Amino acid sequence: MKKFLPLIIFVVVFGGVLAGQIGYKMFNKAPSEDVAVNNPEYASYESLFLHANYKTNDGSDLEMTKIHSPVVIYNFWASWCQPCLAEMPSMIALKKRFKPDEVSIVAINTDEEDQKINIQKTLSKLGITNEFIIVPDQNSKLVTDFKVSAIPVTIIYHRGKVVHFSNGPMDFNSEEIFEKMKGWTSN
Repeated sequence: MKKFLPLIIFVVVFGGVLAGQIGYKMFNKAPSEDVAVNNPEYASYESLFLHANYKTNDGSDLEMTKIHSPVVIYNFWASWCQPCLAEMPSMIALKKRFKPDEVSIVAINTDEEDQKINIQKTLSKLGITNEFIIVPDQNSKLVTDFKVSAIPVTIIYHRGKVVHFSNGPMDFNSEEIFEKMKGWTSN
C-alpha cells in the first residue's frame, strides 16, 4: 500500500484541482456579460426580436422591424421589484445622452396583478414620460419566451444581434456602458 500512496495523493490532488476549476466556471459566471456576435446561446433572443409584435401600454402596435434605432434595449421589470426601479433613472439618463433615433428602450413589465394601474403609478412616481416603450407582458408570455427566471434582466441588441446580457440590476450611467453604447450607435 505504501508504494501506491504517492500515486493516490497525486490522483486526489489533481482531481480536486480539476473539480475546483469546473465548479468555478459553472458557478462563477458574471451576471452581466458582453456576448460574442455569433453566440448560439442568444440565437433565440435574436429570433424573438426579429419576429416581435407587441401591444404597448397605450394600446399601440409595436413591430420591432419598424424600429430603426441601431441599439434597442429590452429591460424586464416589475413595479414591486426594487432593483428594477433603482436602475430606471440611470436608464433614463443613458437614453438622454443619445439622439432619439440612436437608442430605443423597450421596458417589458412583468406585473401579474393590476398591471395597467401599477405601470401608471410607477411611471408617475419615477417621472417617466416617453423615454421608454412600455410593453405589458400579459399572461407572462414574454417571460416564458425569453426564459426569464428573475428580474431585472436587460438584453441589448445592436442591429438585431445580442451584444450585451445582464441578469440583475445595471448601472446604465457607467462609463463602460456609455462607451460601448457610443460604439454601437456609431456603427
